[in-house]
Amino acid sequence: MGHLNTPAVLSSALTGTVVLECGDERGEFAALLLASLGAEVIKLEGRGGSNSRRFGPFTKPDRGIEHSLCFSRYNLGKKSVTLEIDQPGARDALARLAQRADVIIDSGTAHEVARRLPLYREFQQANPRLIVCTITPFGLDGPWRDLTMTNLTQLALGGVMAVCGYDSRADGVYDTPPIAPEMWQALHIAGEYAVIAITAALNFRELTGVGDVIDLSIHEAVSTCTEVAIPTYIYNGAVVQRQTGRHAAETRTRPWLRRTKDGRYVKAFLFWGGRDVRVITEMLDEAGVEHDLASDAYRELRKTSPSEAQAHFSAMIDKLVASLTAEEVFHRAQAKGLLWASVRYPEENIDDPHFQARGTFQPIHHPELGRDLVYPVSVATDGKDRVTGFTAGAPRLGQHTREVLAQIGLTATEIEALAAHNAI
Repeated sequence: MGHLNTPAVLSSALTGTVVLECGDERGEFAALLLASLGAEVIKLEGRGGSNSRRFGPFTKPDRGIEHSLCFSRYNLGKKSVTLEIDQPGARDALARLAQRADVIIDSGTAHEVARRLPLYREFQQANPRLIVCTITPFGLDGPWRDLTMTNLTQLALGGVMAVCGYDSRADGVYDTPPIAPEMWQALHIAGEYAVIAITAALNFRELTGVGDVIDLSIHEAVSTCTEVAIPTYIYNGAVVQRQTGRHAAETRTRPWLRRTKDGRYVKAFLFWGGRDVRVITEMLDEAGVEHDLASDAYRELRKTSPSEAQAHFSAMIDKLVASLTAEEVFHRAQAKGLLWASVRYPEENIDDPHFQARGTFQPIHHPELGRDLVYPVSVATDGKDRVTGFTAGAPRLGQHTREVLAQIGLTATEIEALAAHNAI
């Protein structure tokens, strides 16, 4: 950890920090975030390669382990070492790596990770500064620790899906099921919590000189991300209702999604105050859309029947939005200070001039393809440059095995012996 008075950028905040990433894909996002902050992440994936090397989509039809875009995305900037960590013959090499490491991240089922935990505690005896972070579905203890889970079932059991979906019928009955957010959402949540815990442990180690063991439960991490559902239930005794394209709430709120002239949608958020009426009236006039919002009759309706007036106002907004394209609505509304946005497809952001100006996406060369692929790498700048990023793409399987093993003192003969025993 650098001195506070040392000029530096966030992308080098963890320079000099060595992270060993073991286990399965559940820990990849956490290690990716640490790599984006400058940590040297050594991925111990075994001779067969990580599971995520077999996850699509693929850059080539043969679906080879070097062509997974999923693996490429979650393993930017890492080093690949094909060490079979569960083989007794690899124990000495793993111990030497742990002696050099600051952090071990191990993810998988509780049974798999718990089986390796005593070994990590041995490593901490030799290297008291070592921090171990385990990432498992339910943690390493408790009655559910050995239940099997996927990303989707974590979102279901954690409560996220119950507050995501479409409006109920007018009678309050739902005839559509809950829905899940984007792929890997549960693992992203857990990965972010893991990084928070690891960086806290690194800072605490600066004071104590001693590492720690972090037992992270994906289920617990997910269950904290249900917006207002838990406090609403605890304090008001009410269950929130899921709603189309807006926050779950105790009572049904007015729709925000509106259809545009080009068949797209915009999220049109309103506070329903006098300023909004004035601004929408201006926009209707500018778009040449007939309305009655400036009439005495509408002003009277707002006084005598606010609910009916809001419904009429909402219908006028529908007319306005339907007369313009999604991008026109977005930019005109923003120019008026309204909290509106067009509903974009994710890929549309790649060419967005704002993202380009801030370096949100980074082209990384793929030699096997003979071209660059673009990856999301940063969400912040220091006023000039992106604060996180990568100097290299994802590694080929075993690309750094001999280099890393030599760095920890293994001779060429010892490395060859590991290969002969199928330990690398």
